Amino acid sequence: MKVYHFDINTKLLAGVADAHPNPMREGEFLIPAFATDIAPPLLAPNEAAKWETDHWAIVPIVVDPGTGNPEPVNLTRYAADVRWRLETGGTGIVFGNISIPLATDRDSQVKAFTARYQADQDPQFTINWKCADGNWRALNATAIQAASNAILRHVRRWFEAEQVVVQKIVVGEITTVPQVDAAFAAM
Repeated sequence: MKVYHFDINTKLLAGVADAHPNPMREGEFLIPAFATDIAPPLLAPNEAAKWETDHWAIVPIVVDPGTGNPEPVNLTRYAADVRWRLETGGTGIVFGNISIPLATDRDSQVKAFTARYQADQDPQFTINWKCADGNWRALNATAIQAASNAILRHVRRWFEAEQVVVQKIVVGEITTVPQVDAAFAAM
């Protein structure tokens, strides 16, 4: 008979061994602490078996580059990271006949909304804006308002998407990293 050991902290499958016979009861075997006689399921390369009180669960994993050990992926944190990368990845608008690529990293968001404040106060306000493509464009108050609106819609879109994805993780509709990626790609 085999026993399947799991890590005391992560509960991830740690190894397999032959069970020792119980010297007090013939035909029975000893199962050590942090082990079970229930075999784990077959796993894909990016998965691990995690012991959950009375059964094995399949969890997505990544390898910690510092230790080389597999670590379970926290899908909620992963979804937040995907949202952040999409949120800060940029957007753009077409204003008049001009395409304006907009940076949406956190600093650029603050600068755009600061410029928006000025544009709202002074309809004659203009600014030379360095766009996401590295080119400078002279933007008037109306263009600044349009750009800040586009950035706000972009940011809101990805936060709303994250909320939907996390809700699906919580109810068990999304259980893997590829499903998180697919859910964001579909939005």
